[in-house]
Amino acid sequence: LAQHLTFFVNILKRTTVRLQANLGESTMTAIDDASLKPLVLLGGYNAQELWPTVNIVLLSWFLYVFCPKWKHTPALSLVAPILHAVIYTLGVISLIMAGDDDAAEIDFSSLAGVVEMFKDPSGVFIGWHHYIVYDALVARWMILDSQERNISNAMHVVAMIPCLFLSFVFGPTGYLAYLIVRTTLLLPKNYGNKKGE
Repeated sequence: LAQHLTFFVNILKRTTVRLQANLGESTMTAIDDASLKPLVLLGGYNAQELWPTVNIVLLSWFLYVFCPKWKHTPALSLVAPILHAVIYTLGVISLIMAGDDDAAEIDFSSLAGVVEMFKDPSGVFIGWHHYIVYDALVARWMILDSQERNISNAMHVVAMIPCLFLSFVFGPTGYLAYLIVRTTLLLPKNYGNKKGE
């Protein structure tokens, strides 16, 4: 697993370096190396080194937008969320194992506690994986549900792609948009497939 992870991280690092060169370093914010903790269960890499792995989820989004009716989309679109869930889980366990005696206990019940948690680059990295897993899984449900409602290719372009875009960028907004589309524009599940019809 560590060798495979190293291979993917190196590929994604090279891609990120090329993107940074094309965009210019002025668009990138530097992170203090002292604040980056090695994530032991993720090959000892830190959040900055592992950050390019977040792009793996784009495979799922590509399938949702361009191949929603392909017979392999339901299975292949799970690969990235599962991989990110593994990265998330190993990252959380790594942070717990590393322990910081000086760190304050995380308080999820207050805004100040959550803000404090996200001051740590490792916490942001792990939190971002949490977001991308759920956004991708919600989008997957939207695509599969729309297929069960016999969505046409035209309706996919006109209604689903905007919902997917909103899900990708604004998470819950895309989900709400899909619920509106589902209620107002799509047929009931398995419409026309019932006995006697």
